[in-house]
Amino acid sequence: MLTNCSGGQLLRTATVISALLEQPLKVHDVRGNREGKKGVKGGLRAQHIACISTLADWSSATTSPLKTDSTTVIFRPSTSTPKKYWTDRPIPNSSPRRTASIAVNGVGSTMLLLQAILPYILYNGPKASEDPTPLHLTVTGGTHVSKAPTLDYFTQIFVPTLTSLGYPAITVTEKSRGWSTGPATPGEIELVIPSIPAGTSIPAFTMQDRGEVTSYDVTFIVPADAQRSFRTTLENWFADRAPEIDMNIVKEADSGHPSRFYLFIVVNTGNGYRLGRDWLWDRKKKDAPAIAADMVRKVWGWLQEELDKEGCVDSYLQDQLVVYQVLADGESVVDAGAWGEGSLHAQTVRWVGSEIADVKWKPVEDEEEEAQEEARVRYKCKGVGLVSSTGEGWE
Repeated sequence: MLTNCSGGQLLRTATVISALLEQPLKVHDVRGNREGKKGVKGGLRAQHIACISTLADWSSATTSPLKTDSTTVIFRPSTSTPKKYWTDRPIPNSSPRRTASIAVNGVGSTMLLLQAILPYILYNGPKASEDPTPLHLTVTGGTHVSKAPTLDYFTQIFVPTLTSLGYPAITVTEKSRGWSTGPATPGEIELVIPSIPAGTSIPAFTMQDRGEVTSYDVTFIVPADAQRSFRTTLENWFADRAPEIDMNIVKEADSGHPSRFYLFIVVNTGNGYRLGRDWLWDRKKKDAPAIAADMVRKVWGWLQEELDKEGCVDSYLQDQLVVYQVLADGESVVDAGAWGEGSLHAQTVRWVGSEIADVKWKPVEDEEEEAQEEARVRYKCKGVGLVSSTGEGWE
């Protein structure tokens, strides 16, 4: 049972760990401290319902009624033979293609959905006696949504990091973007996701010693008539503030609507780490040069705050990796810099791992930093060593 104004991140993490470890789950007061336009209005939203219902269907779990604004969630995984959650599509002269599709109502965040279901896909693929073909997954919904990771963050930060930790390489294709700004328009993405080989686990990992900044990658998706302003502003900004470091514009695209502006800056480090910050414009309309100046200044400032903490991950990636620490085989350490206990989300999902998987988190402090006012604290966790795709056959 999990309580205390349970937020969306807690709910997503708790549900996928529950499904993977076959542990029953009851969550009270879901998003109880969230405020709407007419006061406090918590409860489930479209992307939460999509996450829970997908995992329930795939794992043959039973749930309480999943309705908008519901504040209690019960999730009871089945302990019987697992369900084949994909469809096998015949391919001439080849193994069948595993396919699945999920729709998040409206422009609910597809990235938050993927946070919840990706561990399940990775650890539940073809059995040892079956061809190890990847899952071809189609997801529709929001790709660029306020207060949620974007598709660009997922492809440029999360996926490369997961691959570097030993997980199978995931391929992502953007078919169309789904925006929460301007007209609410659902988008579509296609992913090719290999599962961890049957009967194996992912070894524990250590992320520390970030290294020096080696380059910056920039993405901006803005109205066509604003692209020149953004390019010029970025070139001047980096020439003034990081003249010795390469700045690469890796993606420049037309957002298709005058109110849609998105900027994302990624920093690459000498030891292979990637940190990023972004902004989906949510303020009143200004002229393009003014918006470009505001966005570049703010995103640069946020990214420098991340770099000043000297961690190997940004504050958003920190909590997304917790579930993988819980599932890995051995003690994993993620150095998030001078965050003390870490972000609130990270503290919450660590607690979820402790409650459901019974893992223990222990601080690893650097003796040389004990005297500092804000000492860096690295939390290590001995994961459960979950073994992928165990058993024989499907329901």
